[in-house]
Amino acid sequence: MLSQPIMAKLQQIVGKANVLTSPRALEVYAYDSSPFIHPPEAVVFAENKEQVTAVVKLAAEHSLPLVPRGAGTCLSGSAVPWHGGISLVLTKMNRILDIDPLAGTALVEPGVVNLDLQNALEPYGLMFPPDPASQKSATIGGNIAQCAGGIRGVKFGVMKNHVLGLEVVLPDGETVTTGMLAPAGQFAPDFTGIFHGSEGTFGIVTKVLLKLSPLPEKTMTASAAFASLDEAGQAVSTIIAQGIVPTTLEMLDNTLIKAVDDFLHLGLPRDAEALLLVEVDGYAVELERQMDTIRRIFAENNARDFKMAKDEEERQKLWLARRSGNGALGRIKPAYMVQDVTVPVHKLPEMLRFVAKVAEKYNIVIAQMAHAGDGNLHPHLLYSPDDPEEYHRVEEASREIFMKTLALEGTLTGEHGIGLEKLPYMQHAFSPADLEFMAIVKKALDPTLYFNKGKILDL
Repeated sequence: MLSQPIMAKLQQIVGKANVLTSPRALEVYAYDSSPFIHPPEAVVFAENKEQVTAVVKLAAEHSLPLVPRGAGTCLSGSAVPWHGGISLVLTKMNRILDIDPLAGTALVEPGVVNLDLQNALEPYGLMFPPDPASQKSATIGGNIAQCAGGIRGVKFGVMKNHVLGLEVVLPDGETVTTGMLAPAGQFAPDFTGIFHGSEGTFGIVTKVLLKLSPLPEKTMTASAAFASLDEAGQAVSTIIAQGIVPTTLEMLDNTLIKAVDDFLHLGLPRDAEALLLVEVDGYAVELERQMDTIRRIFAENNARDFKMAKDEEERQKLWLARRSGNGALGRIKPAYMVQDVTVPVHKLPEMLRFVAKVAEKYNIVIAQMAHAGDGNLHPHLLYSPDDPEEYHRVEEASREIFMKTLALEGTLTGEHGIGLEKLPYMQHAFSPADLEFMAIVKKALDPTLYFNKGKILDL
């Protein structure tokens, strides 16, 4: 519990209504979307940069842990206040400050919800490519903190490919601007990149200049069923190897197919081991040829039930199956731990097979969903929170998945971040020199180590 003088100062900075300390409020903000739980000592909502700066300076003055927070959709524990202190919530900084159709840019605050931005851009014939599955609630600031990607990542990349500049409040309360938001006419190194995936350990983003893309002239969407995960994975590898870059290339395994079909009754192929959902977009003249090639590759890998969406209604029906996967798994178990390991695309079949064997070894249910086109797997390890023995088996299975990923020259995270979940594996993923360099950067920006303490690095 924070002292009364500190509480009074926080209320003076942001207003009494923007400071929460009731047990119920602290419990709500003890969570993100991961299994990790720890309450803050106060929840503070900031409405502008000046309030953020004042709260940061107050926290620095009293050496209080401070955790920036958006919508709390993080899956690795980054938004959990593991050392208590202040949970600084930025969802009220949700203004779209400018859209420049000619420059193809948007200037926004960190609390803007990803989907709200997409809807605002559509009348201009523009879009913002990163679209995580949580886009209905995830904020742009959180997307930067995790370097999120989403289903279009195979073609457009992740957040770091679409941010032109930042305004950031550093842990000492000073404000810096980077990239195209830096003062005009001053040549300086562009430090925008170091804030991507930094999980709020380096500073708090208060303004973002985003790079936009035009909406495609035409989109074609199709799905196909496969008798084995291996054949589906091989089809993905072949598509990428032949130089085709789909907008999306998603995979659902049999567990997910059945869970979604039980939930939505879409008539999905319940006997298939895998379902691939592929979408290409661009100029109409190019798409027929691309889709013909994809259909041929599917056939060579023994696909069946190839379906092409005939109109937007059918396209949305196919995407409904993909976007409903996470929720549908609640019909099987009340909780899951979801990984986002990433492997080279040509090693995807081997990784899919390995995860299936891990599920058998530990006698747990693992539903496999993947942004297959860029090798980003999302194994969902299902468990019951009131069964500690089962949860232990899920942890052990996770360990094997992480270590196998590194053995295949993959990465611990593609878009969910390190957070608390993957912290024990950093020493396996990086050399001592790499970790020391990361620690030097962290200490240079946050010498007191109170900004999102205990995330990414064990300092």
